[in-house]
Amino acid sequence: MSFRRKTVLLFALLVLTAAGALFCGAAGGWEMLRELVNGNLSAGNASVLFEIRLPRITGAAAAGVLLAAAGCTVQLLFRNPLSSPHVLGSVNASALGAVGVMACGVTAPGWLLCGSSAGALAALGLLLALPRRNGRIAVLLLAGIALNAFASAAMSGLLFMAGERLEGLVFWLLGGFWKLDWHSTGLLLAVTAVILPVLLTVRREMNMLYLGEDAARHAGVDTRKIIAVAVITSSLATAAVVASCGVIGFVGLLVPHIARAVFGGDFARHLAGSALIGAVLMIGADCAARTLMNPMEVPVGVLTSLIGAPFFLFLILRKLKQSEI
Repeated sequence: MSFRRKTVLLFALLVLTAAGALFCGAAGGWEMLRELVNGNLSAGNASVLFEIRLPRITGAAAAGVLLAAAGCTVQLLFRNPLSSPHVLGSVNASALGAVGVMACGVTAPGWLLCGSSAGALAALGLLLALPRRNGRIAVLLLAGIALNAFASAAMSGLLFMAGERLEGLVFWLLGGFWKLDWHSTGLLLAVTAVILPVLLTVRREMNMLYLGEDAARHAGVDTRKIIAVAVITSSLATAAVVASCGVIGFVGLLVPHIARAVFGGDFARHLAGSALIGAVLMIGADCAARTLMNPMEVPVGVLTSLIGAPFFLFLILRKLKQSEI
């Protein structure tokens, strides 16, 4: 099947998933659909559809695109399918930055984005600064584990001192889309509109990184510039999602693997496929979160971790079997 046909089918699946999620929830979906088709949508149902569910679904799709794009970029950057913003500590570091801002009593989306961006950039910058020697991949993964542990410990300390803000911080750290409105969704869409074109602009240079940093440099690629672009874009994508939705793990690990199997390794196609699959996955996860234990809502971060952790273990076992690590 051609790339165009695969893309059209995935986009159709995205539209169908979004349409289904729009009428899925505690309020009567069939009643809303019937009113919408007949053109007599009540004020209450219109508010639920266009002020609650539509921004939430749109924001969930944008979050999926950003997390998948970050994972796709990080995996190519380190040339390791086990890499992701979560595994390398970027997600927890981003969450630490946001929690630090929230612990000071600041909840404005712009300040949360600044705090989470600083944490993510610090984490990925530290990893890229590690010595380039044999066994660097193993060193990176071990350093990611250390970063995760440090960020988790620091967040625990902040939560201990949070006082009356504790419940809100813990609920936010679980990850979910319940707080998304048009303002926060607009922030996610704006970041998406910046990240994807920037990454597509350097797609040729990103493909050259498959050969290794030295080979790409000898081929005329400004590797320092491209690595900086990859680090900044993946960090900003992760930070935007963390600032708006909390911690949603393993999407950046799971989705690029699926996209690579479907679309191949070319960076532009891999990125486009990852973005579409990530959007579908996040909308579906949000719909499941709202309905599995209705009227209670399961945090989306819990669902993605329940799926992603076994998948990560599977990847490690497969790599061991193939004697690649």
